[in-house]
Amino acid sequence: MANLAFSKETLQHLAELSELTKQPTQELAERLFKEAIDREMEDFLLSVVADQYDIESAETVDYKDVKWRSSGLQD
Repeated sequence: MANLAFSKETLQHLAELSELTKQPTQELAERLFKEAIDREMEDFLLSVVADQYDIESAETVDYKDVKWRSSGLQD
């Protein structure tokens, strides 16, 4: 696996957060890194799906032009 190097500023912020939260620095860094990767992966996959549905000639509708119902139920 890869060894990672972070800037002095990032390491300082990590150390401060570790101290504030009373979490071991290694565990905190791993959790934060995993969460960031998970979010990036989710964003990437959502953009891939959105690109599949993006049709250049599709009609767009301004939200102001939509006739919104006050409730989902009709008489």
